[in-house]
Amino acid sequence: MAESMVGLKRSHRCTEVSAANIGETVTVMGWVQKSRNKGGIIFVDLRDRSGILQIIFEEQDCGAESFAKAEKLRSEFVVAVTGRVEARSGAVNENLKTGDIEVRANGLRILSESETPPFPIEENSKTKEELRLKYRYLDLRRPDIQRNLITRSRVATLTRAVLAEEGFWRSRRRR
Repeated sequence: MAESMVGLKRSHRCTEVSAANIGETVTVMGWVQKSRNKGGIIFVDLRDRSGILQIIFEEQDCGAESFAKAEKLRSEFVVAVTGRVEARSGAVNENLKTGDIEVRANGLRILSESETPPFPIEENSKTKEELRLKYRYLDLRRPDIQRNLITRSRVATLTRAVLAEEGFWRSRRRR
């Protein structure tokens, strides 16, 4: 069941949270990339357009209600998490920009539930193109595709700026 966003505002994107924020309370939103339940502790990799951030749910920190919701999280659920930024107590992940920190959740809202996606939403997916095109709205969430779109947008913006500086103007067509 989707919850309301009333009174909720994102404070950071996932990779905007850094070691400089340790001790601060942040609110992040995004898609659940992975969820791992290790008994009394649940690890969630939260993904937004900027990257991935690890979230930790423990019942004593987030309460029974939020912990029960965290147990139900699956890939591609859209969630909002409020929590305290901490240095990672376990192994640092050198492959992530946020690999040295984690957010210890004290609140969770499930903004949208999702069925299991037909293919993994991850970089360099080996999924057949036909399936990726059928579910293009999911394919556009992949980090490599997003990087391509961002680069294309920047090139178009720079091209327009250079042409404007050189005196080229967009003419209006008369019909």
